[in-house]
Amino acid sequence: MNYAALVVPDFSLHAVRRSDASLAGRPLGIVAGEGRTAVVRAVSPEATGVEPGLAVTLAMARCPALVLRPRDPTAETEAGCMVIAAALTLSPRVEHTGAGWCTVDLQGADEARTLVTLRLRLGDLAAVGIPVRAGIAGTPLLAALAARSTETVCLVRAPAEFLRPLPLAWAEPTAAHAEILAGWGVRTLGDLTALPKGEVGQRLGPTGAALWERAAGETTRPLKLVEPKKSFAAAWAYDPPVESLEPLLFLLRRYAERVALELRAAGFVAEKLALTLLLEDETDHRREFRLPEPGADVDGWQRILHAHLETLKTAARVVGVRLVATPARPPEKQDGLFETGLRDPAVFWESLARVGALVGDDRVGTPVVAATHRADAFVLTKPAEAVPEPESAPVHAARGLVLRRFRPAWPVHVHCDGARPVEIVGGQIGGDVCAASGPWRSEGEWWTAAAWAVELWQVELAAGGLYQLARTADGWCVEGVFD
Repeated sequence: MNYAALVVPDFSLHAVRRSDASLAGRPLGIVAGEGRTAVVRAVSPEATGVEPGLAVTLAMARCPALVLRPRDPTAETEAGCMVIAAALTLSPRVEHTGAGWCTVDLQGADEARTLVTLRLRLGDLAAVGIPVRAGIAGTPLLAALAARSTETVCLVRAPAEFLRPLPLAWAEPTAAHAEILAGWGVRTLGDLTALPKGEVGQRLGPTGAALWERAAGETTRPLKLVEPKKSFAAAWAYDPPVESLEPLLFLLRRYAERVALELRAAGFVAEKLALTLLLEDETDHRREFRLPEPGADVDGWQRILHAHLETLKTAARVVGVRLVATPARPPEKQDGLFETGLRDPAVFWESLARVGALVGDDRVGTPVVAATHRADAFVLTKPAEAVPEPESAPVHAARGLVLRRFRPAWPVHVHCDGARPVEIVGGQIGGDVCAASGPWRSEGEWWTAAAWAVELWQVELAAGGLYQLARTADGWCVEGVFD
């Protein structure tokens, strides 16, 4: 098991169908040529009675519902990237051999593990509209021939037995050699390799000897390896522009599938997604989504993007989209023996992501006291994935009065005698101050635009009640009451 070949039969047809939601389930044909010389090169199974090579007029007569489309280079490039990304999950040594065709160097790989991974990747590709056949053999040529068989995965263990019944055309003889060999009665690769290689070379020349080697599966070659992806992004244009959600989400999912597969192939997951919508009036709309849990789950991405787009209204139609994933290493964790985890983490993180898409990621999280002396300062952080154990009771019981804070604080007007408060007017409390302690002043972050300063007083009202007052640049407020 040295090489694998991944081949997509009728690649141009599947690439076009994958890029257009309206083609699902309809008979489709790919046309080559123009006018009277136009012929159907590939057809879908729904096109009953139509075969590749038929003239367009005859094909339409046999199947009036047939939808004819030319090849789409953009769709083929995108589908080809999907095949390459799937191949890179098997090995980092991958060659883009042709349209919808990759060759993978598997030397040194574990056979059982590779076969399991290969079948998983083929299932993933089939689910997104790219049916792939795989061949595994000792040389790139043998692997490519095995991929042309009717099996989804063809593993060649006995090359001679596998090659013997195959038609001679699979070895790609020249027209002259095919005519000569037909005269000799040679119809299969086994018929050709039954002849001595030296005598074939004497009669047909060096190209005849090379043909014999291809028929015997002896031809080998170095692979021209592709360079692994360093960025994970997709961009495309809409022609004509779109103004509804369905066509936008359809292609968004197609490109997200490719980006997610490329991340897996490189051993990464996404921690952030950046979406840019290019509008017809030459403006754009940009939004970044921080994923609650790093991953490469396309369904989860799609739900986050859908939650944002369904509430979005733009001033002009969308003419282009760009999706960028920020890579990160997959998180590794081991919960404690007595920690309580989430019952359904996927639903929890998805719900948080949808809330973040609606109100903003900076407004969703667990509040944590900030590392500052400023009262009530906090930041929102990612929620813990496991419920921590409750804190143990303090050794010493609380002593003295407890301040019960008002949230938000009550704004009031305070009359002072010098710096000392003597009367509180307005708000939810008021009256004369019979005793006051203070001031206690603190300030911080004076080196930033968010500088703060506060002056605290603890006062007793003549009518009863102990309160804490705070004076800032915005005025006075009652922060709380002592119980």
